Amino acid sequence: MEKKLILGDFLVKISHLRGKRKLWREIFGDYMADFYQTAKAKASWKCQVEKQIVTIKQWFSDQKIVHYNDLTREKARSYADWRGKKSASTVNKELLRLRAVIKFAERFMGLPPNFAFDGITVRETSENTRLVAPFSISECKTILDWVGKKPYYHDMVLLMLLTGMENKAISLMTKEWWHLKEKLLFVFPQKVSGVIDAKNQHRARKIPITKTMLEIYRRGHIFESNGRRFNMRSQKLFRKCTDMTGIGVHCHKFRHTFASQALSAGYDVVRVSKMLGHKNINVTLKHYADFIFSESDSGFEGMVKVHKEWLKYLNEGYFKQIL
Repeated sequence: MEKKLILGDFLVKISHLRGKRKLWREIFGDYMADFYQTAKAKASWKCQVEKQIVTIKQWFSDQKIVHYNDLTREKARSYADWRGKKSASTVNKELLRLRAVIKFAERFMGLPPNFAFDGITVRETSENTRLVAPFSISECKTILDWVGKKPYYHDMVLLMLLTGMENKAISLMTKEWWHLKEKLLFVFPQKVSGVIDAKNQHRARKIPITKTMLEIYRRGHIFESNGRRFNMRSQKLFRKCTDMTGIGVHCHKFRHTFASQALSAGYDVVRVSKMLGHKNINVTLKHYADFIFSESDSGFEGMVKVHKEWLKYLNEGYFKQIL
């Protein structure tokens, strides 16, 4: 009996060592194969995740990390410096992705735990944080006018300005999200993230449907071609818009604009935060919300008046004006 136990322990050790010698290229391959199959929602993130994995693989190559046990705490600490001047947000997302891959290897490939990246993050500073300034009212009008001949993109842009919906939400939106009787848009009515994901899901929320949003729904352009992914197809269009209008157009900038214009119009920050789907109001105030005084030379009261009128026009009178 004792010999069998010794032999069993020996076999376990051999198996454990083989696990440590597992090639990272095989781990990444299995992770991506599982990623594509975990949830249909992941299809819209394919490009982003593939870019992250390519970057991580390049770092592994530079650090000569080939086998599973080659990844050490000492090497993990060098990742942020290796990424150089990349924004803290970008690097932290890649670190989250790395931890997700390691967790996948542990849970589903039977490999021993690896805590090399636990607790390693990049602190945001003024040097490594990409500041996104909101659009002005005149810039919003110019962009909406420019995309006016493309109803699908026009209505998507307008919807983002009205709701603050992010790329992920606007791409996955279906008619089932629209509850016309309750006059509410249910954003992410069910959790769409997979079992292992690089970002927690805090985005489920309800947004009141305004007259303009109801008209967008009735027009139906936003539901055209289910295979079309707005955040993928819009990049080329926005680059062209930037070249022709001189306005730096980025999809996520519409979300910042919604938050900043809403607060500039006097909306309660808790209401704005909930409409954006943030975990708490600190996220809203830190990353998204700027007061826009440039729209009026009458100080705070003038700013509130201008943005109240603008948002009322957007939410109630927009289609009356253009029809």
